[in-house]
Amino acid sequence: MMFKGEGYFRNAILCFLLFVFVSPFLAAITMDNSASANALSGITILSTSPADYLISPLIGTTGICLSWQQPYGINNLNLYGLHSAFPIRPVILATGIAYLDHPDYRWQDEYLALSASFSGLRLGITQHLIYEKIEAESWLTWYNDFALAYQKKGWGAEIRGNNIQTDDFALTFSGSIPANETALISPAYTFREKAKDSYCLATSFIIAKPLLLQCSWQNEPARFGLGIKVQIGNVNVMYAVRTHTELGLTHIVDLGSAW
Repeated sequence: MMFKGEGYFRNAILCFLLFVFVSPFLAAITMDNSASANALSGITILSTSPADYLISPLIGTTGICLSWQQPYGINNLNLYGLHSAFPIRPVILATGIAYLDHPDYRWQDEYLALSASFSGLRLGITQHLIYEKIEAESWLTWYNDFALAYQKKGWGAEIRGNNIQTDDFALTFSGSIPANETALISPAYTFREKAKDSYCLATSFIIAKPLLLQCSWQNEPARFGLGIKVQIGNVNVMYAVRTHTELGLTHIVDLGSAW
C-alpha cells in the first residue's frame, strides 16, 4: 500500500540525486560526446570529426558520424549521437542529435550549426534545443554557441563560447602549433562563470597511415584522454578512453564517413 505523498517524496529524492550528484558531470558528458572530443579534452581546433559540431561550429569537415559513449563505466548510462555536415556554399551546415539514455532520466540535444570561412578566418554559431524528462516532468531549453578562429598552415587560434545564457556558460581560448609535418599541439584555457577554470594540453599526430593518435590532459578535474583512429578511404573508426579522478573510465566509439 502506498501512502498519499509517498510518490511525491520518491520523485523529490530522485530529482535531488540526479541534479546534486549527476549534474556536476552532466555538462562534460554531453558536450564531449565523441571519441575525438574525449581524446582531445574538448579542444576542437584539432578536431576533424563531424560529431564535434556539437561543441563548435568551426570543425570545417563534412560527413556523417555515429557515436556511442558509456560515461565513467556506468552500465545503465549510455550516450548516443548522430551527426552530419554538408557544404552549402558559402557556408557549412551541420546538424545532429545527442541522446542520453537512463531509466530515470532522459536528455537530448538537437542542434543546427552554420559556419563560414574567409581566407583562414572562420566564424560560426550553433543553436541547441535541449529536451529533459524525469518521470512525468519534462521541459525544453534553448541556448547558443559561437566560435571565431584563424588557422593557416597548422598555426591558429580559436575563441569559443558554449552554453550562452545558461549557468554552464564556458569561454575557451585555444591555439594550434605545428610540431612537425604530422603532429599538432594545442594548449587551451577555459573560463567558467559558475565553476572552476581549467587548463588543457592536447596533441594529434599521424603514427603511420591510416592511424591517427590523439591524446590530452586537463587539470580540473585532472583527466587524461587517449584515442586512436583508423581511416580507410572515406570510412573511419575511432575508439577513445578518458580517465576521471573519482569515477571509472569513459569509453567512446565513433563510426564515420567523409564526403
